[in-house]
Amino acid sequence: MAVELPKLHLVKLTLHKSGVLVMAFNRPENMNSMLPESYAEWKQVMEFVHASDGIRVLVVTGNGPAYSAGQDLKSSYVPATKDGNEIVRLRKNVTCELTRLIITSPVPIIGAVNGPAIGYACTTLALFDLVVSVDTAIFRTPFAELAFCPEGCSSITFPRILGPIVANDMLLFSKTMTAKEMHQRGFVARLTKSDELMHVAMKLANELAGRPQTAIQNSRLLIRNQDLVDELVRVNDIEMDELYRRMISDDARQAVARVFARIQAKRNGTKPKI
Repeated sequence: MAVELPKLHLVKLTLHKSGVLVMAFNRPENMNSMLPESYAEWKQVMEFVHASDGIRVLVVTGNGPAYSAGQDLKSSYVPATKDGNEIVRLRKNVTCELTRLIITSPVPIIGAVNGPAIGYACTTLALFDLVVSVDTAIFRTPFAELAFCPEGCSSITFPRILGPIVANDMLLFSKTMTAKEMHQRGFVARLTKSDELMHVAMKLANELAGRPQTAIQNSRLLIRNQDLVDELVRVNDIEMDELYRRMISDDARQAVARVFARIQAKRNGTKPKI
């Protein structure tokens, strides 16, 4: 019986006979920046993965030149009112649950980074089982300049993977890291050329899908033991609660407006007014 995939618009799903599900961010004209609906659709994908016996591996990538430019700043604006704060809270809950579903994924997740990975798209890579990247990709977490805070469990995953100093450079100073630098630090497992990325990612995914699944599942339970899962879930809750407080703050609203104005001015070839 054929598996019926969720009907989505902002991400594209392709299910292969081997049981490998490929999810691609699908706003290439906007560098795959994420709308509030993007988080909701990704959450639907993870719920589908959790509920489906036929999925053996999930591959996450992007269509076009970017993996994902992170949160779409234009769509993130809400009025500084009680109703606006409630909208932010509901969005926060979706992202928090999405992160929890990634942490507790029943199948391996492989990130196939085809271009810039920014913000939440970058931090969640540290929760995947493997990351393959084109050698031209960049990785950036501009939380501080937006007056936000770390999310996607990056407050603990980044220091552990990258070392505390480099993690601080990314999370506090918004340092842009190259794919080569992330590979040297152990964040990226394999580097490829652009035209080889999906071939390499699918070869790895099919290799996992073709192995005895009980052995893969039990190995993942040993690597990602319950204590680690519980810790990540707890940190996710703490980060998202703080992010909510940050996002409704005046300094965050002003910072987002400044960054968005700078981006728009750069596109238009003018000087920002803010």
